[in-house]
Amino acid sequence: MNTRARLMAAALSAATLLCAGARAQTSPPALATPLPKEQPAAASADPVANEIALLRKSLQTLNARLREIAEKVLSPDAVNASAASPGKQNPIAQNLDILSRAEQRAEGLRRQLLEMTEKETAYRTRMMQLDDDMRPENIDRALSGIGTTRTQDLRDLRRRQLDNERRGVEILLNQASANRIRLEDDVKQADALVARIRQKLLPLIEREVDKLQP
Repeated sequence: MNTRARLMAAALSAATLLCAGARAQTSPPALATPLPKEQPAAASADPVANEIALLRKSLQTLNARLREIAEKVLSPDAVNASAASPGKQNPIAQNLDILSRAEQRAEGLRRQLLEMTEKETAYRTRMMQLDDDMRPENIDRALSGIGTTRTQDLRDLRRRQLDNERRGVEILLNQASANRIRLEDDVKQADALVARIRQKLLPLIEREVDKLQP
């Protein structure tokens, strides 16, 4: 790869990193799960949303520092310095690209975790509603407007319908809980990877900046 191509790759990688930081500052859309009689579940996701807000705030500070350093590294003086060593790969550009991909993956996993938490809460709310509907007095209340001599048969039918729906929702709830636990672990691992890449990248950039200082 010639010098011009290497420098262009470094610039594009830096731009990619800054775009990824900007995307990370955008709140993920909430996913609504269409369930009958579902109650609002946004409040239960507040701890996750607060954690995401804190992470975004730290990303803003770090991205501002990376932007400042990257501008110095990609300045005309840095371009001339890189041109003096043709054939040598730019480790900063490579690590910026790796960091950008790792941050995008971590943010995507975090969005999935938030959505799965909302689903789990919706299923749990529906389970509570079904348990309440299956109480004998509530079954009688639901059938009170129906005039028939087969009241007991209708009670049994209503109870079976509610019980079948409850079993289905319980299966979905168990799946959502298992997926949430898995995603929590995936997010922790993804964040740890991003931290390791930053620890490796920042000293490289600092050394390049030191070369530019008189």
